[in-house]
Amino acid sequence: MKINSVLTLVALAATTGLAQAEIYSQTSDQPGNPSFFSDGIEGQFFGQTMADNFTLGSSATADQLRWWGGSQNFQFADLTNMSDYVVNIYTSDMSGAADLGNVVYSDTVSAADARLDISATGASLFGGGDEFVYTLDMTSAVSLDAGTQYWISIGAILVDGGADAWVWSGSSQGDLVNATNFYDGFGFTVFDPTFNDLAFAVIPAPSTALMGLGTLGLMSRRRR
Repeated sequence: MKINSVLTLVALAATTGLAQAEIYSQTSDQPGNPSFFSDGIEGQFFGQTMADNFTLGSSATADQLRWWGGSQNFQFADLTNMSDYVVNIYTSDMSGAADLGNVVYSDTVSAADARLDISATGASLFGGGDEFVYTLDMTSAVSLDAGTQYWISIGAILVDGGADAWVWSGSSQGDLVNATNFYDGFGFTVFDPTFNDLAFAVIPAPSTALMGLGTLGLMSRRRR
């Protein structure tokens, strides 16, 4: 009976998705509002990569990332012009900007890679393009410290660098601070305030999320 109570909690976590509760989240809650183009490499039409900051209240280990975005709809409303996505997580430098020399996680993933799930949300972006939600299985789990300001940067590598750019969906759930790398040799420039934050979520490794439930189960047993 006591063992079953713990197993029930674990099963509940697996079936309800609690094991994948987000460590940090700024969900897409204003997809139709103006937002920012973000390139994965230099030399594309808009010549900029965006980043947004986040700080955790407690240390955690992440093994998935989620973000929202889509095409600017210059030619195509879907993701026809996006071949790959470049994802980086940085710590901050002394000025509080993303530190290009201190990369916590780096990944370039093909749009066709099995690690990347891409699903239409049914919403439209401000340019009329379709919005998509992306969930990435990271190549390795990453430990993130409490109280440290991190920056997540996401941009697309385009089939045609002069055609449809990738738009990173906006969110109203952050601190109205983001940053742009214009590929001018100066790294990221922080903009504060800006008109919106960028939509993303950091998702823990299942063992991290289950730890709290396991503790709850143990406490329940001791009370019996």
